Amino acid sequence: MLKSYEGQVPDFLIDEPASVRLDDRVHRFTLTERILHWWVVAAFSAALLTGLAMGDEAESGPLLRTHITAVALIGVGVIVALIFGNNMMVLTSVRDLFIFNRTDITCLKMTLTPVAHKNSRVPWGKFNVGQKLLAWSLVGALSALIVTGLDSWNSGGDAAGPHSAAVIVCLVLLSSRVFMAIVNPSTRPALSGMVVGHVRRSWTEHHHSGWLENQDAHRPSPAMTWGDGTASAFLWRGA
Repeated sequence: MLKSYEGQVPDFLIDEPASVRLDDRVHRFTLTERILHWWVVAAFSAALLTGLAMGDEAESGPLLRTHITAVALIGVGVIVALIFGNNMMVLTSVRDLFIFNRTDITCLKMTLTPVAHKNSRVPWGKFNVGQKLLAWSLVGALSALIVTGLDSWNSGGDAAGPHSAAVIVCLVLLSSRVFMAIVNPSTRPALSGMVVGHVRRSWTEHHHSGWLENQDAHRPSPAMTWGDGTASAFLWRGA
């Protein structure tokens, strides 16, 4: 737990920066989740790049050692986050990302029949079906990368074909993820949630209204207000 006065700790180092308490911002990811996300992205990218650089000739050397280390660091990052970080929020987000529920089915029906629900807002949860499918696809591709990589290594490079195919699949999936996070106008506002922890309320109301309603329902009572109208007394925030 981090207990602080407003302004004493930089916004990007805490779970609920001052701006989150404004009406136009919604807290989305904790510091632990953000660090773990970028750690996995960095390690995964390093593994892919070193793998591409080696090609089908996976001979022993600095490049191969870096490749193997990058893959191992993905698991290390997850373990460290669960032991020393906010493991409850990490596990909650993992559950929300990988488990399909009735709300997803309802939202998917509304999305596929826009005429019948043209005046209704699709109440997606924290993650929509597309995000969940992509997450499962990436986990499957990563698993295939590890299995085929070990097979190729043990065979001295003779089984590099399946591993190369898994690399291509990963690149396609990651490219689609980058496109949605950076290029696509309707989804790129979500990137701020994984950088500074919060997103615009107006965007959340449109894309994840079901999750927003749940967050508002469980939102703590407003902080104390000083005589001059500014917010804040002691604020409790978990990493």
